[in-house]
Amino acid sequence: MRCDDALMCFGVEIRRLSVPRWVENGTEKSVTLDCDYIYNENDIRLVVKWFFEENLEPVYQWIPELGTRHTSGILRDRLDLNYTVNTVDAYSRYRALKISQPSTELSGKYTCLVTSLAGQDSKAQLMTVFVPAQTMDVKYHTSSTNLNVSCEATGLFPRPKLKLYRILPKEKTPAIVKDVSTSISNSRDTYNTSLYRSFEYDELSLPGTSGFECVVEIPGTNYQRKKRVAYFAGTSQVSIYLYLDG
Repeated sequence: MRCDDALMCFGVEIRRLSVPRWVENGTEKSVTLDCDYIYNENDIRLVVKWFFEENLEPVYQWIPELGTRHTSGILRDRLDLNYTVNTVDAYSRYRALKISQPSTELSGKYTCLVTSLAGQDSKAQLMTVFVPAQTMDVKYHTSSTNLNVSCEATGLFPRPKLKLYRILPKEKTPAIVKDVSTSISNSRDTYNTSLYRSFEYDELSLPGTSGFECVVEIPGTNYQRKKRVAYFAGTSQVSIYLYLDG
């Protein structure tokens, strides 16, 4: 709500937009997206609209004065229309979305737009419905001159990031490995990703226990999975002897 120099306030204002930043696919019965706004007597013909991504047609519209609500697009048959956030205020009662069984196709940007004859306000927030890795593996192959390390993670959504780190003796923080070869593919709406790096034994000549750590992450979420393979570097060979899942 905006006020002029004479402290005359006008126009609806969104105070808080509450949208879950991430949800694991198949773990929640419902999620709630709320658009908390304030208004005054100047806000005649108040209308609440929710948009998905950049679509021009709202997926939800509520006109309090007419008592009408409309759902369309990706939210059709997905909303609990009995859900209310404020049973006292007739102009806030049905502002929120309670979405049943959130799944990956609901990932995207949600925009709440509240309009009246006195003004309008909007806010947007991304929600990611993610799928964790079905499998993750670290493999190695040795030759007379090289150690070849590969990582693979399958069945993720949305597009993941896969990184390889080297764990050095007496170093607290793993060092990211550069110059890796990576690939990613899409299969049945999920992603498979892999990386590969070949090391000459001279690169691994530090004595003591060391290793590699493979990390897969899903951007926009807190999801992370790690796998580690350890080795002992001697003067002439590398011995792989320990395998950890994190």
